[in-house]
Amino acid sequence: MSHPLMVSEAQVVLAIFILSFALILLELVHRTIAAWFGSVLMLLYGHYTGVFHLHEQFDSSGSLVKTYTLEHTMIGWIEWEVIGLLLGMMIFASILELCGFFEYVAIKASKMSKGDPWRLIVLLGTITTLISLVIDNVTAIIIIAPVTLRICNKLEINPVPPLMAEAILSDTGGVASMVGDPPNVMIAAAASDYTAFDLSAFSFNGFLFKLGILTFFAWVATLSYFRWYYREWSTQKPPHVELLLEEDEWDAISDKPLMYSTLIILGLTVVAFSAKSLLDLPIEIDGIALSGAAFALIVARPKNEELREGFINEVVDKVEWQALLFFAGLFLLVGAVGDVGYLDRVANWIFDNFGDDEVKLAVAVIWVSAIASALIDNIPFTAAMIPVIFSITEASGGELSPEPLLWALAMGAGFGGNATPIGSSANVMTVAISERGPYPITTAEWVRAGFPVMIITCCVATIFMVLFHGVLYS
Repeated sequence: MSHPLMVSEAQVVLAIFILSFALILLELVHRTIAAWFGSVLMLLYGHYTGVFHLHEQFDSSGSLVKTYTLEHTMIGWIEWEVIGLLLGMMIFASILELCGFFEYVAIKASKMSKGDPWRLIVLLGTITTLISLVIDNVTAIIIIAPVTLRICNKLEINPVPPLMAEAILSDTGGVASMVGDPPNVMIAAAASDYTAFDLSAFSFNGFLFKLGILTFFAWVATLSYFRWYYREWSTQKPPHVELLLEEDEWDAISDKPLMYSTLIILGLTVVAFSAKSLLDLPIEIDGIALSGAAFALIVARPKNEELREGFINEVVDKVEWQALLFFAGLFLLVGAVGDVGYLDRVANWIFDNFGDDEVKLAVAVIWVSAIASALIDNIPFTAAMIPVIFSITEASGGELSPEPLLWALAMGAGFGGNATPIGSSANVMTVAISERGPYPITTAEWVRAGFPVMIITCCVATIFMVLFHGVLYS
């Protein structure tokens, strides 16, 4: 006879998962430490109980050849395609930052604004969005936000509105790019590994085509709201515009040849992203990114003596290793709860409550994803939701395609993350950078500006899903 308070091994796994996510959400410790703390607990508990299913290898006759260790099994839960793609694009960003390219762009945009605050928001927000189309938005914020802070300090204006615009517009614009937002990278990687349905639409070109027009309307709606919300701030006259106009943006460039060569290789890499889907090239997207980054490092020959010394070390130091380790830890946590069956239970609950209508389910996924991504970082939510969507497909007996649900997840996770400062990694980074200046972004300020944006953009996404389900999203 079992004790009424006795918990199952699977429930302990769930408890570790919840504990880890609570530590991530509450920021009691660094989120990377929290993710790996949970992962190590999963490993130790798995060894102690044998609760996890070990990977097995079979021969052509179906006979068991090898049973892998728990460590090997857990490493297999990590989406290495995501890690590789992000690493490759971070290397590109590191080289361009060392050249001074991004500071050049920010100063150029600021001079084009002629000190007008609203023009500054539009230009810097647009530049950040465009960067987010080819480099993940976290890296884009890390690059642009400090420069924005310096420009606003020189103009003696509050940097909060342009910083908010950069973060939220990068989140919004990143929905249209496979590489612009980490959740999209994760969705694309998972789609490429799923064989029950043809999910080839989740390519670099596919994201631009399927979500590009939607994102444009959402982006315009976001700017329109900012124009109203920051109406008082945008009408002020900065006292020191002449100081900004006197700056020479070319002084920010430390090595022109290195900048040009890196931009050319980055452009060719983006072309290869498109060519992969058009020509069905036998190379994964992470392989393209890493190959391009490696070529950029090989070609790099800094002319600047100061830059030449320890160049590789400088590039490596600027890579966001903490972010990559965080992603790996998340994949391990999600893989653990998926292995013991909890993700299947969630999938069955969604299927039972929202029925078998693809449009109805997709709209539900948009709003559930948006609300959840407002409360927790959209990266761990996406990592947990992807296998749930595949489980919904399996629960329907193969009658439902995962395609519209995955597009809905990309919409909801991308737009929903705008609502709070913890909704996306780009938001978290923006708040941290704002604290370097005299006007740190508060949670209350973020919610006042970001929550209406979430509602507006998710309404746009819902309209698109209902109107164009049979055309774009099925």
